[in-house]
Amino acid sequence: MSPMRRRGPGLFVTAAVVGTTAYVATSAASNKSAQQQASAQQQAATQQQMTDLQTQQAELAAQQQALAQQAAALPAAAAAPAGDSFDEQLVQIQKLSAMKDQGLITEDEFNAKKAQILGI
Repeated sequence: MSPMRRRGPGLFVTAAVVGTTAYVATSAASNKSAQQQASAQQQAATQQQMTDLQTQQAELAAQQQALAQQAAALPAAAAAPAGDSFDEQLVQIQKLSAMKDQGLITEDEFNAKKAQILGI
């Protein structure tokens, strides 16, 4: 075999290795870019979730404040004399029931106020 013939396949193999290396390097760079983009999207989604949770917390705080104001107004209404009309007593008991359903008062507190309203 002549020296030229031995070099031919060696050059081909070298070119193939260089081409493969370039492809792998390009693929790695592309994968890194995709990972960075995915990471940025994940961070944005996490930030949006945090914002949503803060909004929900603010809304819940406002609801709790409104319920506390209702609860503060209730003892004055519940302390009304037992001689009120039946309709007024019924309204007061319904308000108490709503507060009990919302978890603002316990079952025992509800029953005590109901007995007070009914005068029993």
